[in-house]
Amino acid sequence: MWTSALLFVFAVGVAAQAKMTLEEHAKIMKANVSAFGPMNKAIASASYADARTQVAALRTNFMTLQGMWASVKKDDAVAIVKDGLSRLDAIDKMLSAATVDQMAVQGAVKEFQGATCGACHKLYREGDGKTTPYSFKAGVL
Repeated sequence: MWTSALLFVFAVGVAAQAKMTLEEHAKIMKANVSAFGPMNKAIASASYADARTQVAALRTNFMTLQGMWASVKKDDAVAIVKDGLSRLDAIDKMLSAATVDQMAVQGAVKEFQGATCGACHKLYREGDGKTTPYSFKAGVL
């Protein structure tokens, strides 16, 4: 029974993600940006439980993005997001350790941003987010 219920919830989630609008995608991207600042600040101040809260928010957003990219059949983007989810899991594990290596966590976050966010933006986005807003390259969606 639980398996059926979980499959139903998963199917509904995938269907909802398939209908994601550009505005909804932008909202998730802004939420990701909003999570990075507090996460980095929490890590710097050794507030690791607070940092884990931001990691959880990022994980939720990336799971939604994974469904969105799968729905438009962009396998390379799905692979980038899956890698990002693995990196988030590793960061969460580092933050959960009895003794947290602050420098290692900060390095892992930096690598996550470059390997995940940077890779996807390089492949699919235009603009720098500062002087020119981010937008999808022509033909991506």
